[in-house]
Amino acid sequence: MLHLTNGDSAAGVIRLTGVIGEVLPWRDLLHEGPVPAGLTLEGMTDVRARYLASAGAGPFPAIFASMAARNAALRAARNAVLWFEHDLYDQLQLLEILATLATQRETHTELICINAFPGVEPFHGLGQLTPPQLATLWSQRRPVTRPQLALATRAWHAFTSADPTALPKFLATDTTALPFLRDALQRLLEEYPTSPTGLSRTERQLLQAVARGHRSFADVFAASQAAEPAPFMGDSVIEARLEAMVNARTPLLTPEPYALTAAGERVLAGEADARQLNGINRWIGGVHLVG
Repeated sequence: MLHLTNGDSAAGVIRLTGVIGEVLPWRDLLHEGPVPAGLTLEGMTDVRARYLASAGAGPFPAIFASMAARNAALRAARNAVLWFEHDLYDQLQLLEILATLATQRETHTELICINAFPGVEPFHGLGQLTPPQLATLWSQRRPVTRPQLALATRAWHAFTSADPTALPKFLATDTTALPFLRDALQRLLEEYPTSPTGLSRTERQLLQAVARGHRSFADVFAASQAAEPAPFMGDSVIEARLEAMVNARTPLLTPEPYALTAAGERVLAGEADARQLNGINRWIGGVHLVG
């Protein structure tokens, strides 16, 4: 039996529950970097491994080998259990896996997916739970249904589409077969820059945190996480967003200890557009924002 989950922390705890079979983390932050349409799981692995390597996650050969081994395990599995959460990071991984399994009907798949756990407040993820707590979820697993596979396939196609209207159009349809998907994808749409600031929600939250007096990375990161009902970005992603605003053509922030520059103050006030000041080069799924 194959057990798939979101990362190394959750995988380690799952192993300690004594489940039978191989436990593997999916290890990909699909809300960052290119996720273009029309690729098989194996084809996507090359794109994602190159992106992750460029983002400092490690050397390309090691990342690619790890992801290829993960793919091979999924392809070979005849029984799989998916352990995931409600946030965007997890829901995108779940979509990729389910869209793959939709073409692999010989695999019997069960799903454990939660957004809360009794006595754990605030609940952020499976990695918070102890092995005995995590073991109680085993009885909550349910077979993945054909409607869930079909919905995940449609969602994955919308997410990877180069058309920025594909995801809003998808969200206008019924998504109840995967109950946490709608909120997660709505949060993804908030990463598109908006007028008059030209900022994504994440960038706006970071600038607002600094404007409120947070100066250290730890404090800014904590403030950003607190602003999220379902935190999904790790510290490395937030650090990269901050560094991008520090090192921009027209910096919006000073280096740590952070402070707003004059341009940052103007942008946050809606008096200037960050895209006009600094341009943009960012992927959201299959959409490449560049200019």
